[in-house]
Amino acid sequence: MKKTVLLLLISLLFQSCFSYTRALNFNAGAVEVNQEVKIYKKNGTEFKGKVLSIDEDQIAVLSNKTNQVVKVPRTDISGVQSKEFSVAKSFAIPLGILIAIPVLVIVALAGFSL
Repeated sequence: MKKTVLLLLISLLFQSCFSYTRALNFNAGAVEVNQEVKIYKKNGTEFKGKVLSIDEDQIAVLSNKTNQVVKVPRTDISGVQSKEFSVAKSFAIPLGILIAIPVLVIVALAGFSL
């Protein structure tokens, strides 16, 4: 039981430390090699990965899902977002959950004793 609670607490504390929030101007050279990005294509698809190389015509990304190199032409890209550390998701949300659980337990126990 202790291991399950400990595993649950660790997973709550380290959930979603990073998120794709900062929009990058791909044409202005804001995308760098070895950067974690989410690429939005004009046909509506999107994928996440690590930038391997950037050319004048295309960008090569190592896809997180398939672990394969995907080459996307610049003309097909509608937007790019970079991965950045999110303080709110890393600390505020898990802390709120950890505070809410004992409060809910106390309220539930007080409701049963009445």
